[in-house]
Amino acid sequence: MRAHAHAGTLELPCRRRDSNADWDVSSYLQEYYSRVEPTEALTLRFLLRTLDQLPPPSRALEFGAGPTLHHALALCGRAREIHVADLLSANLRAIDLWRANDSTSHDWSQFTREILRLEDASIADDAAVARREALLRRRLTGVLPADARRVHPLGANCGSYDLVTSFFCADSATLSLQEWLDCMRNIMSLVAPGGTLVVGALCHCKRWRVGGKQHPSPCIDERHMQFAFDCAGFDRCSQVIEVAAVPDQASNGFESILLASARGPRATGPRSAVCQPRY
Repeated sequence: MRAHAHAGTLELPCRRRDSNADWDVSSYLQEYYSRVEPTEALTLRFLLRTLDQLPPPSRALEFGAGPTLHHALALCGRAREIHVADLLSANLRAIDLWRANDSTSHDWSQFTREILRLEDASIADDAAVARREALLRRRLTGVLPADARRVHPLGANCGSYDLVTSFFCADSATLSLQEWLDCMRNIMSLVAPGGTLVVGALCHCKRWRVGGKQHPSPCIDERHMQFAFDCAGFDRCSQVIEVAAVPDQASNGFESILLASARGPRATGPRSAVCQPRY
C-alpha cells in the first residue's frame, strides 16, 4: 500500500461492507459513555484546543454523531447554531430523546462537567452543568439523517458549515481504505470555503468491539489522513495531525487514535482526480 501527499495514486484493497443491522445503541452508550474514558478526554481536549484558535462559527455540524452529544456540548460554547447528523435512525432517536429532556435518555452530565473543567471554568457545579446542557438544547436546531457514502451526505441542498466535526465515524463504518477515503471526501465537501474540519479516527485498527460484537475499521494512519486532506484541497500549513496512545482500549481492538484538523480551500471547485484510488 502506498500513500502520496500531493499527487499520484493510493493502492487499496477492497472488501465487503458489514451490516449495521445488529447495532445496539444501549450497549454502545453503556460500554463507552457511562464515564469519561481516556479516549474521549483526549478527543475533547483536542477539540477545545482547536476551537480556541478559531473565530466562533455561526453554524457547526457534528457529522456521524452516533447517539452521542458530548462533542456538541463542547461546540455549543462557541457555535451559535449546531446540527448533528448520523446514518442510523436509532442514533437520531437517542439524540431527540435527550433534546426533549426525556427521563429515559442517556445522562451526559459527566461529560458536560469535564468540558467545563477543560475550558478552565471557575465553576463546574451542577448548576453550571445544567446551564450548558440547556444552552445545547437551544442551539441544537437540526438532527439530520446522513450517509457519508453519498456525494451529498446530507442531501443536495444542505448547504455548508463553518465548522464540521466528525469523530470515529468514517473509519468505524468502512471495511476498506477506498471506502474510508470516499467517505472522508464526502464529509469534507460539507465544509464551507475557508471553514475548518476537526476529525478523530482509530489508528492502525482493523476491527473494534462493542457489546461483544466486532465492527470493521480500515487500519488508517497519519499518511492516510494527510492524503485525504491534501486531495480535498485543504490547506497544508493549517493541517494538524496527532497520534495519541490509548493502551486501555487494546481489548477493544485499538491502542491509539488519530486527531486532526485543517482549514478547507477558500473556493469550491471540481474534486481532484487524486482522490480516486487505483487497485
